[in-house]
Amino acid sequence: MKAMPMQLDLKINDFKITALKIPFPIAAWAALFCFFTALFLTAPLSPARADTTTEPFTQEELEPLLDALSELGFQRQPLKDIFYDPRVRRMDRVVRINSMNPDKEEMYKDFSGPYAIMVSRRFLRKQRVLLDKVEAEYGVPKEIITAILLVETQFGQAKLPYNLLNVFTTLAVDGSPGAIERHYERLRTQHPGLDREWLSERIQKKAEFGFQELSAFLAMHWANLEEVFKTQGSYAGALGIPQFLPSSYLLWAVDGDQDGDVDLNSLGDAVASVGNYLRQHGWTPEAPLKEKWAAVFAYNHSDHYVRAIFEVALRLEAPQKPRRKQT
Repeated sequence: MKAMPMQLDLKINDFKITALKIPFPIAAWAALFCFFTALFLTAPLSPARADTTTEPFTQEELEPLLDALSELGFQRQPLKDIFYDPRVRRMDRVVRINSMNPDKEEMYKDFSGPYAIMVSRRFLRKQRVLLDKVEAEYGVPKEIITAILLVETQFGQAKLPYNLLNVFTTLAVDGSPGAIERHYERLRTQHPGLDREWLSERIQKKAEFGFQELSAFLAMHWANLEEVFKTQGSYAGALGIPQFLPSSYLLWAVDGDQDGDVDLNSLGDAVASVGNYLRQHGWTPEAPLKEKWAAVFAYNHSDHYVRAIFEVALRLEAPQKPRRKQT
């Protein structure tokens, strides 16, 4: 799921992260610029090596990152405790997947197939009370919410094996020339004709994304920092049943089950948060299709994705054909 531009002022413990913005305001862009400048100047060029999740980051990589995060208001000592912890490891594979992962229509075909629709109908029946409640509150049809949860994590059944702290840290620091060269040398053996400048631009954009989401991720867990080592998600950095990015969690996740905690691994919170996200991005029952399409596109910037969501929803809305009796 994609983050959208939004002002975000956070009060965390006894200090404030001022005007953290997606995209960033001038102050945060200055911190980010200083981070990448320092990283470019200090990170050595390194030869290609195998994918690994066991290699720690170097001090030359981490110190500019800590400087940039401190500029946003995070306290230095807790940052050092986090990023110099031996559990923080490089995940080269994440950079390559994020940089090279194509968005193709074929990725979504199975979600409108008979088995996926059967599973979705079962979910609709089982969770009808919850889905009706959220539809009444947010104006988003239960079929649309069901379709999103199907595509995102198959209603929470999909494996989310990536530690998000490692994902965002790797993306953030791997915008350096040495890291880009390392990825290029490995990827060009798998992708003959790979354009170095194109890959460099892609990885640098992912580095900016990694830094902004790392900031939001830390803000999510600042009251209990041990959680940053436990939170798992996708290679893209999304978490929970509805696959929110940390920035989206801070802005649009809600406590749907009203237990005092916003937990996107809780179905009540996940369903309500999807409804809230779409409503906040323009979905209303009376909105024209163009605006509803735009709301789902905000959730994931892919027309293939949006088309799949509407197709699944339409199939769920259609009356079921009665089963033939066997003779």
